[in-house]
Amino acid sequence: MNTSATMADDFRKGSSRYFIASDGWENGDPFDCGWYKSQTAFKDGALTLSIDKDYSGKYNYAGAEYRTNDFYGFGYYETSMQAIKNDGVVSSFFTYTGPSDNNPWDEIDIEILGKDTTKVQFNYYTNGQGNHEFMYNLGFDASQGYHTYGFDWQRDHITWYVDGKPVYTANSNIPQTPGKIMMNTWPGRGVDEWLNHYNGKTPLTARYQWATYNKQ
Repeated sequence: MNTSATMADDFRKGSSRYFIASDGWENGDPFDCGWYKSQTAFKDGALTLSIDKDYSGKYNYAGAEYRTNDFYGFGYYETSMQAIKNDGVVSSFFTYTGPSDNNPWDEIDIEILGKDTTKVQFNYYTNGQGNHEFMYNLGFDASQGYHTYGFDWQRDHITWYVDGKPVYTANSNIPQTPGKIMMNTWPGRGVDEWLNHYNGKTPLTARYQWATYNKQ
């Protein structure tokens, strides 16, 4: 962890300085859950984001999401994460802004699909235009332990990193709008061809040791 980064949040200390939990709403498809603060916790030296049944009956499932209060622009973003292995779910680390912030929909994604945790999917959206997915073979199982995942976002490119090593670069139609740093875990609906069908297994938990942003 780069403790001297512009923003450095060490969840191993049992709290968060920069993030808050999403609580009390859902985003619609493809997220088959409501976001609940109760699905987030600090446990065993990590921030845990868990998927469970929604016992209130309001939504099918309860998911977890953390987001920063502030917006961040060009620079290097990184987290230490252990992902969920299970068909139909996603563990993520990303930046996002959009109409709810009175901004264009700009997003940079790191997503580990629970159906195959030996791979990670990179993607980005610029003014709502996506379809930039790239699947990278990790060479390890992301559900078996902590690894670092990051990206260097600059005006003319994005380079994604795994365990400190650059593994993929995008150079076209790069997003320009600062966004919030986010991480979430959720089950999908209507996207079986992407995630495989979610079997309803609960609880499922992803773990995050820290998150950093360094302006550069």
